[in-house]
Amino acid sequence: MIIKQKYATFVVHKVLSKAYPVVQVWTAPDAPSATGVLAATLLTTAVQSVTTEITNPDFPRLLSVTGGDGNVTGNVTITGVNIRGEAITDIIALNGTDTVAGVKAFAAVSSISLPVYAVAGTETVSVGILDKLGLQSIPISTTVISEDSGNSADTGGAIITRDADEVEKCVYDPTTECDASAEKAIVYISTELPNKVGGYTS
Repeated sequence: MIIKQKYATFVVHKVLSKAYPVVQVWTAPDAPSATGVLAATLLTTAVQSVTTEITNPDFPRLLSVTGGDGNVTGNVTITGVNIRGEAITDIIALNGTDTVAGVKAFAAVSSISLPVYAVAGTETVSVGILDKLGLQSIPISTTVISEDSGNSADTGGAIITRDADEVEKCVYDPTTECDASAEKAIVYISTELPNKVGGYTS
């Protein structure tokens, strides 16, 4: 298993209203890649549980699955941990050669279950990383207070996806796509104090 060493930080400031401005920073997150977690892997007559040749995301982020042939169907089950080290699973349905997005941000992947093939010797599946980065705290809304990219203000397009109780479904979609060169930073509001306050390494 390959682990990339990059660093993210977050700062939480408590105020009397019990709402918290959260500052979260990512150092040069990688560009999206359809094969960033698992290279194209040939499907077989049996369900495969892949536990090797997995590259963990540089930061907690949403994953994707892509079929190498129009006949590719079935579910890919990804198991790992979220930004807080809690066990999570995401089941993503394949759709031919389309790249299909998951809904949970993985900090690390421990196993990937691949379906059987429809046509022998022609079908592959790869697992990749998307542009959406996992949040440390559950935001109270989808509002982004401020966003920076490469030490400059980035305005107009940042999107936060919020879930009320699953932090792995809370993600940030940058205005400017990640490209492994620019630092990303956002400020948002949360009423939740994270389990761990400080810095983390993916």
